[in-house]
Amino acid sequence: MSIRTNWTPSSAPYPQARRSDASATYASQKHGKVTVPEPYDWLEIPPSQSKETDAWTKAQAAYTKAFLDECNDKEVLKERLEKNWDYVRTSAPSHKHDGRYYYSYNSGLSPQSQIYRATREQIDAYKGEKEPIGELFFDTNVLSTDGTVALTLTSFSHTGKYVAYGLSVSGSDWIKLYVRSTDAPLTSNDGTEGGAGRLTDVLENVKFSTAEWTHDDKGFFYQRYPAVDQEDRGTETDANQDAELYYHRLGTPQSEDVLVIAKDAETPSSMWHPTVTDDGRWVLLENSKDTDTKQRYYLASLEQQSLDSLAWIPIVTEFKYTLGYIGNDGNRFYFVTNKDAPNYRIVSLDVDPSHAQATEHVAALRGSHDDFRDVVPEDSTAILSSAKLIDSNKLLVLSSRDVKDELWLHTLDGQRIERLLPELVGTIGQVTGLRDDRETFVLSVSFSNPGTVHRISWEGLDQERVQPPKSVNVYSSTHVAGIRPEDYTSTQVFVSSKDGTKIPVFLTHPKSMPIDGTAPALVYFYGGFNIPLSPVFSPSMMTWVASYGGILAFVNARGGGEYGDKWHEAGMLFNKQNVFDDVMAATQWMHENKYAAKGKITIMGGSNGGLGVAAVVNQCTDEHGIGAAIADVGVHDMLKFPLWTIGKAWCADYGNPQEDGAAFDYNYAYSPLHNVSVTKTYPTVVLACADHDDRVVPAHSFKLAAELQHQRKDNPNPLLLRVELQAGHGAGKSTQKRIAEASEKFAIVARTLGLKLKPSSAL
Repeated sequence: MSIRTNWTPSSAPYPQARRSDASATYASQKHGKVTVPEPYDWLEIPPSQSKETDAWTKAQAAYTKAFLDECNDKEVLKERLEKNWDYVRTSAPSHKHDGRYYYSYNSGLSPQSQIYRATREQIDAYKGEKEPIGELFFDTNVLSTDGTVALTLTSFSHTGKYVAYGLSVSGSDWIKLYVRSTDAPLTSNDGTEGGAGRLTDVLENVKFSTAEWTHDDKGFFYQRYPAVDQEDRGTETDANQDAELYYHRLGTPQSEDVLVIAKDAETPSSMWHPTVTDDGRWVLLENSKDTDTKQRYYLASLEQQSLDSLAWIPIVTEFKYTLGYIGNDGNRFYFVTNKDAPNYRIVSLDVDPSHAQATEHVAALRGSHDDFRDVVPEDSTAILSSAKLIDSNKLLVLSSRDVKDELWLHTLDGQRIERLLPELVGTIGQVTGLRDDRETFVLSVSFSNPGTVHRISWEGLDQERVQPPKSVNVYSSTHVAGIRPEDYTSTQVFVSSKDGTKIPVFLTHPKSMPIDGTAPALVYFYGGFNIPLSPVFSPSMMTWVASYGGILAFVNARGGGEYGDKWHEAGMLFNKQNVFDDVMAATQWMHENKYAAKGKITIMGGSNGGLGVAAVVNQCTDEHGIGAAIADVGVHDMLKFPLWTIGKAWCADYGNPQEDGAAFDYNYAYSPLHNVSVTKTYPTVVLACADHDDRVVPAHSFKLAAELQHQRKDNPNPLLLRVELQAGHGAGKSTQKRIAEASEKFAIVARTLGLKLKPSSAL
């Protein structure tokens, strides 16, 4: 389908990218040795380190800007997005041991959310006002003038006296850790790095880490990597390896931190995730080597031992399954696990302290002590995702059935009492509260509802007896000026994929939209890493729906966690093609069943979803009805990804084409970069990336854009690259950047597909 615009590739040639004669040779199971051309290997050098890459990306930015200047809807969309983003967003109140309740708050258009805190009296007195209650505790916005400093980690000490917090710059995964007293709120700044009034502690080279306090408030465990010799953090591509676990004591320099776990020489990709138990007696250590749900687990007593010579109880010493700590009563522990349960279950484990072993490195330990007993058995029809202990002995279990969340109350011996919030159709995003709290706050969202917080209380009831709560009330609800939930409908359908598998698809559209095959559609998907794509409110996507009278489709493609490990496995490794087939089946179903107009379907996804978008545009035909594609921060070079930053960890889902001939053969057959057609007509393609993305390095998008523009320089639809400056993979991106990005991408789609804006009165 050609675009409805005066743009033509002959009148506006793409910026030229030099094609080198470089190549790389791989071991193939089918063909022995295979040499793969690498004409754009020079684009792997970041713009900050290469004048050639910098000049090319600037030329691409100018080209995309010139195209955008002719997109009539851009400013209108930006105004509408600002209107629909300008709503109060809060998290559920979270009780800390200082007796106060902390919650995030954004009045609407603040670049970054703030943290407020309130007393119990203020919480009780709250009547749903839009203004925040309590006092401002932490204002990230005072740390930068452009919103490029983001708060990515907060961890309160056991007593609530201190908070450790991590700050990221320009969206990088690298953070610096700082500490401040909770008696010293950050509400203004004098230019001090990390904020005025903080303590002297500054920890660097931190990535993919928590800050786990010991209960004496003296310090915390954290993970750090070897120092990177790069001034502009986040633009490097070096592989992230050799992580180590340290303990930091307050008031001491980082150079004096205690090395708890050294790097793992046999598994350099190892990462260390400590959890200090609720009673403060133990530290549970999760060791992962990639993104798979299989880890090693160790447990150590924090009583009467030196932190640099802990004796560890090996729970499992091979990468076999996952364990999620829920709580413990003395030596009895409660976990969520997928051991012998692809849909997950809750188990208990009685730990014998005599099994603790002194060792030079935990990776050297062998054997296991995992005699688990069922508490909540696996449910063959629902996925058990998490659980929380409240009011001493009440177990709140969160499950998902057909991608719709359910919250159940259980006893600690597994007896099911009742379902809480039975009318909820959506996603539960938070369940807060300490174990000795007599209440919990639950945040839920849906496609048309940006957030409702329920307060569930057992106060006044016999604490020893597990019984239904005394009260369940709406504590707060969020409203968007331009999106009225009652004007929209959401339904779930099941579409047959290429192999006959039924794929769930959520459809959200105005109730007034005719089902006659004339509406445009926005199709979003992810399909990877055991991550479920649940109903969620997106102000940008819903603004698009309202502005064009279109339909939003969430495709729960295989590879995600919507139906447990089996669903994940059906879309990973040598089953990755199923993901692309699922999406193409959904788009074809939508226009054949008159939900969308053929040729006016836009597919969209980010990161692993961006990979899916690019693979689909290479494979789709006219029968799939796809007119445009937006691939955000996508993984497009499926041969080289293990070489860059954290890419080696993705081998669990993608295989390792650098070392495995079978993985090379499979990946080479679908890799977006290596399968660009020289003859097909491509839909409009927008490849969006960010210059400080050190999760999926922008070289993926650079190289694919260059290849598309070279091979299909006469494509009747534009093939564009959009590079966001001073931004990363997505987390911590300012509100303003999100609005600008959405308005530009949607304006490109509207121009090329000939979409017509609805009048503002329709919003």
